[in-house]
Order: sequence, then structure tokens, then C-alpha cells
Amino acid sequence: MMDHETYSEQIRMCASCPKMCRHVCPTFNVWRSDSPTPHGRSLLLHFDNINTRELDDRGVEVLYQCLQCSHCLTWCIPEIDIASIVELARARLVSENKHPEGLNRIRDAIKANHNPFEEPHDQRNDWIQTGDSGKKTIIYFTGCTAAYREKSIAQDTVELLGSLDYSVTITPDEWCCGSPLLRTGFVEGALKQATHNVEVLNSLDGDEIVATCPGCYRTLTQDYKSHGLELNKPVRHISQILAETVPAVAGIKAKKRITFHDPCHLGRHTGEYEAPRNVIRKAAGVTPVEMVRNRDNATCCGNGSGLRTLFPEQAKRIGQSRIDDAKAIDAEILVTSCPFCKNMLNQQSDDNLEVLDLPEFVLMLRKGLDTKND
Repeated sequence: MMDHETYSEQIRMCASCPKMCRHVCPTFNVWRSDSPTPHGRSLLLHFDNINTRELDDRGVEVLYQCLQCSHCLTWCIPEIDIASIVELARARLVSENKHPEGLNRIRDAIKANHNPFEEPHDQRNDWIQTGDSGKKTIIYFTGCTAAYREKSIAQDTVELLGSLDYSVTITPDEWCCGSPLLRTGFVEGALKQATHNVEVLNSLDGDEIVATCPGCYRTLTQDYKSHGLELNKPVRHISQILAETVPAVAGIKAKKRITFHDPCHLGRHTGEYEAPRNVIRKAAGVTPVEMVRNRDNATCCGNGSGLRTLFPEQAKRIGQSRIDDAKAIDAEILVTSCPFCKNMLNQQSDDNLEVLDLPEFVLMLRKGLDTKND
């Protein structure tokens, strides 16, 4: 957690900067305004912090026009952590009841049904078929998006792990990890979800926990710990599991041109860039063709931090920009490793570019689809 002295110094430094990072800020690129940029947000917070100007409604709006993607951080020499600063500011706004009313629906849905989609909790994981014949037991934390909106990711993950000799456990008592609430400032509500999940996951028998959602992965491994909540099993992202267990298939290559989109939570927030690429190389027999902006310079998909809820058209334009990046290198398959990213990118794509999550992609190849003999 960032203390007030560090917070004050960082926003002062960012507010004094000549805005060298704004060229990579996705919200600047869609709004074309200085306000929704790292510098603009810091300037507003700095004036508020030194009691020069209070945050008005426009200031609050600017603080919620941020994806917390941390792309600016990769270009920032003094390493000003705008994403964390914005998160702290949003928590204060929520405590003062100054947050955008449009977020109340997500807050209330998670409180009532433990998912942001207003879906019944008892239908979260009841449809997933699991097996128990593997040598190693793994607990799959599905996350809300794979459970309710991108079900093929969850089902393909279970099938794929089963084929790799895992017994997969999925609990009906899983709740939202809390990430959507943490990123938008609803800390108290997030910790209620988190406390429940820690109790449930710690009570289950299993060797480790796997998440397909990088948002869940980051929250379980970083945010829970920062709030004093400890899991008694290691947590890994699905790409890390598959990088170790998916066998390389000799003499077979994918037919189509493949690229990979780095999710912000997996890449910049948890430092994992190579595992998904290694999985693609092993499963497809080819190295993914990189988009111009990749790894720590990858552009956000536009689907995070409440932006799509509050500003759907701008979020879609950010997603479309990433689709354009893939088409610019003549990619035919865009692989990501995040249900949230897949959901946004797939909706912005067309028949010329197939969007798949990593387990879906690997299982497709293991079934002999879209491959050719070398």
C-alpha cells in the first residue's frame, strides 16, 4: 500500500512532467484531450492534495477515464505508479460517495450474486463437467467472465487439464475475486469477496490453484496478500501451467499466421510475458508473429477498470485499435490469455481474424484442427 507521503510526492512529480508518456495512453488516444492522461490525472490530484482546487464532477470523471493499464509506467523514468495512485483516489471517492453512479450496478450485483453480470450465483460453475482421474489435483478458479460470458474458455481449460493428467476441482462456492471492485474503489466490498474466497480455497484439497483470468491471478497473488489475506496453496496462471506440461508436437505446424496479445494484468502487472508465447511455440510448432506493440509496450484491450461500463464507446475504440494492430501484420489468429481481453477483442473483430484464449487455442490444435504436416 502506498503511504500519503509517497502518494503526494509521486503526483507532484507527475504533474510537473512534460507529459512524455501520453503517446502510449489509450484513453488519450481516444479522447484526444490532455485531461484523461497520466499527467492530467496527477495534476488534478496534486491541486486537490495541496488544497488549491477540489475535485469537481469533471475531475472525478477524468479519474474514471483510466484503464489502470500501467502502460505509462513503462515509459516513466522516475517510475510514477499512476495505476496505484488512481486506485487510491477512487477508494477515497467511494468513501465520500463521489464515485460515478454508473458503477453502483456492478457493486450491487457483486454484493448480491458474487459476479458483476447480475447472473444467479448457483449457475456459476454448475454447468462445467470435470474429471478426477488425474495424478495431480488442481483447483480451477474460473473467474466471473469465463463462468458466465466466455464459457468455452472454462470448459476447454478443464478438458485440456484433464488431458494433461490433472484432476480438476471447481467449487460452487467460488465468488468474484474482487478485482472489479478494487479497481473502481469499492475496497470494503472487495474484501468481503476476498475473505470468503480465501476461506473456501484454503479448505479444499489440491496441490495448487490455477486461474485463467489474469485479473483473478493478480488479485489472488498480490491484492489478497497486501490486505493480509493468505492462501495456503500456490496460485499460477494457466499459461504457466501449460508452459510446463503441454508437449511439443514434432512435424506439425499451425496453418494460419498467429499473433499474441499481452493482457495488462498478466504482463505489466505480474511480469509474465514468455509463458504464453512458449505454449504457442510448443502447441503450434511456430513462433507467434509480434505486433508492433508487444510485451511491456502492448496496448490495453480497453475492457478494464470500469471503463467499458462507464464509457462503452471509447472502450470499444481502444479494442478496435488492438484488432487493427493484429491485422496490420496480417495475423489470422489472435491469441490472448485473458477472458476479459478475449471478450472485448472478439466483439471488435470480424471473420478475417479469429480471437481465441490460450486454452481454446491449444485444445483446438491438440484435436488436429487448423494444423498441417511439416
